[in-house]
Amino acid sequence: MLQAEPEERQPGMLMALLLARFMWFDGALQESLEARGWGGVRRLESMTMIYVQSGVQRPSALARLIGVTRQSMHTALKELEEKNLIRLVPDPEDKRCKIVEFAPEGAPMREEAASILSGLEKRLEENLGAAALSELRSILNADWGEPGTKAARAKARAGER
Repeated sequence: MLQAEPEERQPGMLMALLLARFMWFDGALQESLEARGWGGVRRLESMTMIYVQSGVQRPSALARLIGVTRQSMHTALKELEEKNLIRLVPDPEDKRCKIVEFAPEGAPMREEAASILSGLEKRLEENLGAAALSELRSILNADWGEPGTKAARAKARAGER
């Protein structure tokens, strides 16, 4: 008699686990910001802020990385700008475009968010152990190769020519 595959081997389970852990981080960040008086930042906005913090500045790149339309990203950026968390400034490389940079007025909230995220990472280290957290970082930083997307296939074809 065949046995069902263990839960961790079922197709899509790894993705579900990764998403659940992302939600753990984002949910804790949202709750903590709300408790500290910084409420009103949506998930799309917090994801945008994390990517801007990591150096992504073009709205089109942010939309692509997060997986939303340019219109949705434009709306999120407008809301973040109204909250004085970011500002859109002319792109020095392409005057037709804008880039995202942090607004100085938003520094206190960003500092609070960084403190919250640091605390969450410390909690992870306490719960998982330093070695497991280090291994997790290594796995997430490893080169996973190109995803099997249309854009990746087009990029690969262009490189072959």
